[in-house]
Amino acid sequence: MIKRGAVALAVLMGLLVVACGHPEQSVVDQYFNAVNARDTQTLSSFAAVTFDKKVDRWDIKQTLSEEKKPAPLPDLVQKAKDADAAVSANKKAASAWSLDRFSDIDAVREARKAGKPVPAKLSETATKWDDFNTKDRDLKKSIAMSKEAVDREKRSVARSIGDVDDVESLKGEVTEKQIEVDLTINGQVQPYVMTLRKYDLKRDNGQRVNSRWVIQNLQPKA
Repeated sequence: MIKRGAVALAVLMGLLVVACGHPEQSVVDQYFNAVNARDTQTLSSFAAVTFDKKVDRWDIKQTLSEEKKPAPLPDLVQKAKDADAAVSANKKAASAWSLDRFSDIDAVREARKAGKPVPAKLSETATKWDDFNTKDRDLKKSIAMSKEAVDREKRSVARSIGDVDDVESLKGEVTEKQIEVDLTINGQVQPYVMTLRKYDLKRDNGQRVNSRWVIQNLQPKA
């Protein structure tokens, strides 16, 4: 009975240690082991940031913050689509407006090409044409920024859930956590702040997608 009770106590203590531990400990261990091995391929699979110093020891001290928010990818994808639609709408409007003004627009172009002032009677046409062109450039910049944001977020999601074909349709939450980590470098203990992310996403049928903590950033503690 004593032996059986001792085993049960040992199991209980083990469960308590796990419960009180840090759920992100394994990914932190994996990160610094890969850093020390200079294994950039492994690092790139689950971390958005590298580290250029050998770390002799690392200890998670505390959680500084933890925030849950809707996963942003679906909204970013929609913004990119809206930007594409806005460019098309502006182009269509410009084409319709210029349909009966080709000769006036050509005259504006020729005057500017020759370095001459636009004739007063064509000033309204020139202003309107410039407005269309300026809006086209601004909207195309918006498209580029939107698509860059989508690609960046896709990379972040992929680090947490792997390569998934229907990633743009997945909805759910992302948890972003900041933890304080003491790093021993060249015998000196230095406090750092590590930012981690974990996605909790589902498909349209309610099926949950497996995910893991990933390293988003690592900076010295201010």
